[in-house]
Amino acid sequence: MMLTDKQAIVYGAAGPIGGAVAKTFAAEGATVHLAGRTAERLERVADEIRRAGGKAETGIVDALDERSVDEHAAAVGRIDISFNLIGHKQYFGTPLVDMPLADVEEPVRNMFRTFYLTSRAAARQMIKQRSGVILTFGGYGDPAANLGAFQAGFGAVEALRRSLARELGPHGVRVITLQTNGIPESNPDTYPEDFRREVAEYTASQTMLNRAATLADVGAVAAFAASDHARSITGTALNLTAGAVVN
Repeated sequence: MMLTDKQAIVYGAAGPIGGAVAKTFAAEGATVHLAGRTAERLERVADEIRRAGGKAETGIVDALDERSVDEHAAAVGRIDISFNLIGHKQYFGTPLVDMPLADVEEPVRNMFRTFYLTSRAAARQMIKQRSGVILTFGGYGDPAANLGAFQAGFGAVEALRRSLARELGPHGVRVITLQTNGIPESNPDTYPEDFRREVAEYTASQTMLNRAATLADVGAVAAFAASDHARSITGTALNLTAGAVVN
């Protein structure tokens, strides 16, 4: 197993992507600390991990709150992997020039804030250990219209990821983005079926492989990125877009 005896925090672990990553980390031998705001949803993921023979702990954490993040990280102690997968409010369908300033600022502020707070909490422990991996999700691809400031938020996180990789590298800490072009599997069941099918077909049509990345794909690449197999990879994005983004 690639992550035997590792301690991993997954923020947003109750969501579909966070849950998939947490389950893969646990299957690869890590003790996974599931962080989020809803105890019941976290416990469902933790129970599934434990039934499969894995190790999971849950913690109520507001990943936008400095004190909440810092206190949880201190309670965990050793941190080998930190992965921020919290969801963000989205303002899709309206041109930027027609949006109120507050709606444009919100995703940029929140995405930057939560990645900074969770990364800082992990990095302070990882510097002492002289090792660790900080992962972020989303990346920054070609511009698309009517996504609000969602892509601007990802751009801000990517700039921070690059700076952190430079500063933390000498301490043995790696910082990596998992870049996707969307994971249709993660769309809530509350969305109309026709809409979910349309999104899945459109996402696949943008790729070279005629398919979108799956939750299992994200989990597998995340486990690889967090493992010693990827010990020479840092300061970059791992491209899971199935060819939708070429670099």
